[in-house]
Amino acid sequence: MEIPTWHFFIKKAINPIKIYTFAGNKQTMIKKLLFIPLFCLFACSKAQAQETPIAEFFCGAELNYADVNFARLYNVLINLTPGAKINLGKDWQIGLQAQVPIINEGYADKDGWLRLSMANISKELHFESIRQHFKITGGLFGKSRYGGDLRWMFPINSWLLLNTQVGITNHWAIGTDLSRSGETFFETKKWSFTSIIGGRIWLDKWATELRANGGRYLNEDYGVEVEIIRHFNHCSISMFSQYHELAPSQYYKGTHRYGGGFRVVMMLPPYKKQKKAVVVRPASNFRLTYNAQSDGYSMKKYTTDPEENERTYPIHIPWGTGNFNE
Repeated sequence: MEIPTWHFFIKKAINPIKIYTFAGNKQTMIKKLLFIPLFCLFACSKAQAQETPIAEFFCGAELNYADVNFARLYNVLINLTPGAKINLGKDWQIGLQAQVPIINEGYADKDGWLRLSMANISKELHFESIRQHFKITGGLFGKSRYGGDLRWMFPINSWLLLNTQVGITNHWAIGTDLSRSGETFFETKKWSFTSIIGGRIWLDKWATELRANGGRYLNEDYGVEVEIIRHFNHCSISMFSQYHELAPSQYYKGTHRYGGGFRVVMMLPPYKKQKKAVVVRPASNFRLTYNAQSDGYSMKKYTTDPEENERTYPIHIPWGTGNFNE
């Protein structure tokens, strides 16, 4: 008799959601019904106190490298990533980001095109009396995905928090090489349902955070991740371990694989938020991820914030680090 494994139970828990979301003629009905709980959330939520609406303009850099070519030491791709955040008040925000190519050695020609990489609008919903916090985002996301994203955070107490991310997305791309070549497409047939559930433990004495997450990722694969993060002034360092499904490949045997590595997130000056109507600054952070067993496919996630990182929480809540006001 075969003993069910962890991914068997995750699939059983999440797959019914996929069936009722995408099954035939029920899709239109479900889309309409989704507006009911969303309307209730907007009607009952309370906006956090906020200063005068602020427009923040910033620019960072993106470095991609890979050791997969015998003809050169590394394939290298460097892009500038200018972006903007426009705070509309009452926890509404617009996020924008572009990709400006600088160096492309070894990557596909389209990877070095001038691109729009993000354009969306988000709303945070806070129910302080019951400690429920939500963030709803719609539009164009990172990793060439567009659609809708819902995040939920529930601080049970000062050291324990539960979190969830659910998304329905599809592929999109807008880019040009500044000549006659370009592309604009929005795929509408195959939508992806992602759902990641997890928890966090905050150890205040050591400024350390323990995280565990698992679920269904962008490429319809399942996986779990455990991470320990040590927070310092303007820097966070973590080590993580993963166990996930593999894509069919001639290079890997089996259906599952262990992975692991480390992450470094360094905040860049100025560290404190400026209370001006218009702020021009460098990108808020520099982040590096190293995965010793990455297959370039498994456990992939999109981003909804131009400066999204592991140090800063996706929803502004007074728990753990409190986002450091950075």
